Amino acid sequence: MDYGPSLLERDAEVGRMRTLFAAAARGQGGVVLIEGPAGIGKSALAGAARRLGRTAGCRVLGARGSRLEQRSGYGVLRQLVEPVLLGADTAQRVRLLRGPAHRALALLDSHLDGPAPGDPGAFHVLYRLLVNVAKAGPVALVVDDVHWADDPSLRVFLHMLPGIGELPLAMVLAGRPAAAPGPCSELAADPAVTVLRPAPLTPAATARLVRAVNGEAADTRLCAACHRLTGGNPLFVRELAAAAAAAGGTAAEGDEEALRALGGPALSQWMGAVLAHLTPDAVRVAQICAVLGEEADPQLVAELAGGPETLTRGQDELVAAGVLRGGGRPEFVHALTRHAVYSSIAVVERSRLHRRAAELLAAGQPAPLVATHLLETLPSGDSWVVDTLVAAANHASSRGVPRSALAFLERALQEPPTPQATAELVRMAGRIAYWFDWPAAIGYLRRAAALAPDAAGRAEITELLGRAVILNGRNADAIALLENALTELGDGHAELEHRLRTQIIAAAVAELDLRHTGAQHLAVLSAAPRLSDEVRCKLDAFTAFRTAVIDLDRDAAVSAALRVLRLRSSGMAYQDASSSLPYLVLIDADHDDALRHLDHDWSAAREAGSSYLAAPIGYLRVHALLSRGHLAEAEAGIRQAVRLIGRVPVPLAPVYGGEILAEAHLAQGRLAAAAEALAGASAEVPPYKALRCRLDLLAARVDLAHGRAEQAVRQAEQVGRRLLADGWLNPASHPWRMVAALGKHVLGTRDAALALAAEDLDLARRWGAPRTLGRALRVAATVTGGRAEPELLEEAVRVLRTGPARLELATALHAFGRRTWQRHPQAGQAALTEALRLAEECGAAGLARRARSALSEAGTRPPEPHGTGLTPGEWRVARLAARGRTNRQIAQELNVTPKTVETHLGSVYRKLGVRNRTAMARALAATDLDRPD
Repeated sequence: MDYGPSLLERDAEVGRMRTLFAAAARGQGGVVLIEGPAGIGKSALAGAARRLGRTAGCRVLGARGSRLEQRSGYGVLRQLVEPVLLGADTAQRVRLLRGPAHRALALLDSHLDGPAPGDPGAFHVLYRLLVNVAKAGPVALVVDDVHWADDPSLRVFLHMLPGIGELPLAMVLAGRPAAAPGPCSELAADPAVTVLRPAPLTPAATARLVRAVNGEAADTRLCAACHRLTGGNPLFVRELAAAAAAAGGTAAEGDEEALRALGGPALSQWMGAVLAHLTPDAVRVAQICAVLGEEADPQLVAELAGGPETLTRGQDELVAAGVLRGGGRPEFVHALTRHAVYSSIAVVERSRLHRRAAELLAAGQPAPLVATHLLETLPSGDSWVVDTLVAAANHASSRGVPRSALAFLERALQEPPTPQATAELVRMAGRIAYWFDWPAAIGYLRRAAALAPDAAGRAEITELLGRAVILNGRNADAIALLENALTELGDGHAELEHRLRTQIIAAAVAELDLRHTGAQHLAVLSAAPRLSDEVRCKLDAFTAFRTAVIDLDRDAAVSAALRVLRLRSSGMAYQDASSSLPYLVLIDADHDDALRHLDHDWSAAREAGSSYLAAPIGYLRVHALLSRGHLAEAEAGIRQAVRLIGRVPVPLAPVYGGEILAEAHLAQGRLAAAAEALAGASAEVPPYKALRCRLDLLAARVDLAHGRAEQAVRQAEQVGRRLLADGWLNPASHPWRMVAALGKHVLGTRDAALALAAEDLDLARRWGAPRTLGRALRVAATVTGGRAEPELLEEAVRVLRTGPARLELATALHAFGRRTWQRHPQAGQAALTEALRLAEECGAAGLARRARSALSEAGTRPPEPHGTGLTPGEWRVARLAARGRTNRQIAQELNVTPKTVETHLGSVYRKLGVRNRTAMARALAATDLDRPD
């Protein structure tokens, strides 16, 4: 089919969009991202998308990203939904704003008071608004120039991706490839997004386009030259062909030198030639429109240009020249045209125009829009500029747009402000940067501390600086910074002193300095007569962790950890290096509430749309799932956690992502994949001792699984020496003695292996958690051998049956069955059969193969692969339903639609052969799929 010259050789892209809209009309949404360089035809495809959407019966909502609007929160979302809200009657508006979407107006209207500063639920609010819009019928969202879209709008699009397949909503985004990591690059990398990259035109298509512009008689040499000079870029081809037709002579005949002289491959050069032939009024109007961009309101343009008559004359001339579109509102024919005009303006004149635009807009427009123009002005020491930029920064921060807030503050500091104001603005910049760029925050906060007027002011700033340094993995540096601030602070600042000490303890934990530095500050805080709720919460977290790893008092550690989580659930939340400690204690203690708390906090963080909150919780949640043997459920969590960790711009993000993947692959028996993931995680680890220990011990476990016993023993014992130097005894999370004992057993050093296994078993009995004790008993049985081996394995199985670690139980059952089947065939075969069933349910393919092989060796035909046939998604829905959750609660927790929950439950009923939830719960219990976590 011929789509005209603007869509030459775009049949594949048009066909994919037609399929997308047809699917949306059937209730199956999707996303297409059209990505390519400037001029490749993205806008033409976006225009085609609007037509195709209407043809498919979709309600088409369109928007365009704007460089000026980038600093304004939800600018693109506002363009999409404002026509819907404004065109709705009262009843329709009530339906649109139902549920969480009732807060959408406050978010989208810059004149209303929106959510409180940092409110993390904004993304979910706007997501629910779009869901409500789609309930009235299929919707097509078409956004052009998405590379200039504001970050909050893009974050809402990212938030939509997990559930978009269940909505009658299609989205077409068109923009340039992302130049740096951010929401655009995340969209392009997401598996739910289909990326279309239009190719440059072939010589034949270039010739068709040249002849569409210059007439069918256009010289063949001109067509070939246009293709060579432009590389087949449709916009450049069109403009170069038009310039050649206007010039005539050798250029129209295809002479390349003449064509380069006219404009060449750069559109900005062509634009300069066009403007050179226009009147001063037209050039002035073009420059003003380029400066104002999307805000090029005719009245504002007229005021800047010198009156309505000047605007009318200039606009008519620019429309005739093909620079502006026809119509009432001044609008460039293409965004690149606007940028070509903008780049041709002298720097001083550009600054003057932006300053004048800001002054005119200040009378009635929001501060961020005014300040966006001030970003483009030259510094002049003007206090009004500083005040306006600071007001815009406060506005952007309160609307959840910290990157824009920081950009406004950076420009305010260039103006510059007064020395006293400079100190406050640098401090403000550091606090804002802390929420999205810890390395940048460190630079600002160091400068702010140097500018602070007194010791108390420096200590306040150093507390946040210490947090940022810790979160970057530089714990020893943080301890030195914080202890210097504490020494300088002196008496009379108890609350600040306590907060500094909590940060020192956090760094000491990560630096394996808990016994000395950490213990000193713990003792001071424990003896303090009064502590704030925040400090008390952190103190309990540290106490829980220390009691677990050094004292091995499980009951006391769990009690302190649960106190912390109760305080957090009542609103006492914080984000620093101590946040994960209570979860770690409960995971290592095999406590029933560990996964429940993590599931709840994981759902809340995802609904909030916060990568900073969700990434560490997702990381811990996967570790909890792996420790319990829920490998199938962990797989989905792994993908989400790694994706979220990758969004957090800190040096340690790839380390955490690689560690979690290696741990999961090792649990599944995928040794090559585990080694590869671990190698990526270990490539660039900063001097962070606790993290280095975890990675080295994981490497030792991989080496042991590969049969490299000597290397495994060496690494494990090195980890042990580092941990023992700080008094870490608990084998739950750092089972180095186990690895070393098994390695020495393989190497034939029996006495050393027995000593390590016995010590490991003694410590595991003191800790008392079933997973740790069962594992220690199994290892002791392996290295002891003889008549004691089956007794130790039988005890391991008995202990593990009291806890949630199903994979560890399967491993112990396999060892017990192999050891006993010859003397006690019935008991041994039963153990191997149960081990096979559990291994298959856990998704531990390697262990399942070994159990099946052992059954065959014992003369028993292995049973057919066990399972309910439920997919991971069906299993998650079924388990939550069996626990009493309603369909709506399940949908909110899993971030899917209620319709998806109904579909999954129907499939579960069919596969299990049941008719209701009660029967389903019994069936799940019978298959051991719904044991308490």
